[in-house]
Amino acid sequence: MNTLSTTICTTLLLSSAALTATNTEAAQFVAADNSPSTQICMAVSSNRPSQLYATMRDLRISKTTTTDKLRCNDMSIAKFAGTYGFNKTAKYLNLETTTGTSIQDLAKLDQQTIMVVAGSK
Repeated sequence: MNTLSTTICTTLLLSSAALTATNTEAAQFVAADNSPSTQICMAVSSNRPSQLYATMRDLRISKTTTTDKLRCNDMSIAKFAGTYGFNKTAKYLNLETTTGTSIQDLAKLDQQTIMVVAGSK
């Protein structure tokens, strides 16, 4: 009986963890145009450093230019990455995103949210 209750408890904990992970990734990012700056913003929003590296290499844009001059949705790259939780790409760009405080409503992310991403002109 004790083994059964332990198994059920473990299953419930894993299920709730999976649901929480799904809710935080409910937002979908869509490019506003096909400009180089928007392509880099979309690569940042992928939260995959390898994709960001490949995009920056293909467009011949350095990390310094990306972090100092590029803006995504009228925010600096650091603020953009921090707001939406793109920690992996922020770490690749050597950005500090943990210094700001923000409140994220996880219940609001239950539905599919589409975010339009636009880079600086």
